[in-house]
This record gives sequence, structure tokens and C-alpha cells, in this order.
Amino acid sequence: MRYAVLSDIHSNWEALEAVLEACEILTPDAYLCVGDLVGYGPDPSRVIAEVRARDATTVRGNHDHAAFDSGEDRYFNDWAREAIAWTRERLTASERRYLEDLEFTAVADGALLVHASPSEPRAWRYIMSASEAGPEFAMFDESVCFIGHSHVPMAIVQTDSGASEIPGDEIALEPDRRYIINVGSVGQPRDGDPRAAFGIFDSDRRAYRLVRTTYDAEETSRKIFDSGLPTFLGERLLTGR
Repeated sequence: MRYAVLSDIHSNWEALEAVLEACEILTPDAYLCVGDLVGYGPDPSRVIAEVRARDATTVRGNHDHAAFDSGEDRYFNDWAREAIAWTRERLTASERRYLEDLEFTAVADGALLVHASPSEPRAWRYIMSASEAGPEFAMFDESVCFIGHSHVPMAIVQTDSGASEIPGDEIALEPDRRYIINVGSVGQPRDGDPRAAFGIFDSDRRAYRLVRTTYDAEETSRKIFDSGLPTFLGERLLTGR
């Protein structure tokens, strides 16, 4: 099976649309999503509807959680808090129930899906380096764990001495090794590359590929400005920061 693995769409319809267009060529068999469908962007309902229509196996992100639980935004910065309040006002009861029904973890074809960290999915801890990833391998049994949350793509392999980051966009997943893979962000990349990021996971060939695709970030930014969301959230899309 070949899976498109998405994360951190953040209500960015233009980015999601571009990813789905790329997938028409890549032809995945199914879709996986490791959370944060909403927050930051101007199109929460459209994004939720499309992810549901694709029957994606999806787990809950911190912004998804905050969309129905106002106490969950206590650690958000001012921009994120303002955006999630804006989002709450626009979600339907059905959309809120959908987000609330999402589990914190899921397993698909031998891969664990979790938004932030396998050790404490509800704590929303960031994994930003191989040293932070090392202890996490003891917290799950699957050979691969897909994460998001940081919006920065990264692939880490467990080694005899701990963990090591793997360079490059294409990875052969060795059968006797275990991996934590951050698939990056569809809707708000933060690695200096403004293109939408997602992954293709081939469970039969044991291969993973990071994919980048351009989208109309200027249109998303314009919609953010027009909606009354914080202007910084539109500006950052143009630089991928």
C-alpha cells in the first residue's frame, strides 16, 4: 500500500488542494493525517470536509483539540490563540464533533500516527532533534512513527547508540531499523521553504519520500488578511517561517 501522509494543514485550502493535485500523479492508495487540520488559516470547514471525504485515517492535533476545548489554548502564543478563537466561531456542531472524536493515536499498516510525541501524545511535546527522539523509541512498538507538530520535516532512525537524523528526501526503511518521521506541514511550513510538504509511505517497498509542491500562498495570505485573522499568519506563508 502507498499512503500520502499529511500533517498541519491548518485551514489552508490552497495548500491542501495543491497536495491533492500532486497526489493525482503520485496515486496513493489511501491518506493518513497526523493532526492539526484547523487553526491559523481561513478555511477550516473546507479542509475538514476534504479530509473527511478522503476517508483519511486522522489523529488529533493540539489545534484540533483547542477548537472544541478553550482551555487547551493556554500555551498558545497570541496569534495562535486569536486564530483558534476565530475558528471556534465558524465551525459547525458536526465539525466540532468530528474533531472531538479524533483519537490521539492510530496505527495504519504497521505505522504509528501521533501528532507530537509517542511518549505523551496529549502533552504536545516537540521532537526537534535526534537527541530528543532517541528516548521516544522505547514508547512505541511499531517500526515507523509518523509525527508533525513542529512543521519541520525530519527523519530519524534508531541506532545502537541512540538515534541519528537521516539526510535527504528519499529513505529506504531497513527491516531491522525503526524510524520517527516528521512529514512537515501542508499548510504552514517553517523550514524556510514555503512549498507545502507531505510524505509518501510505501509499506510494501518499505520506502518513504518527502514531497514538496508549490501552491498559491499569496491567495491564502489575502484571505487571511481579509478575514481579520492576524496579518502575521498570512505574511509567514510567503517565506515558510
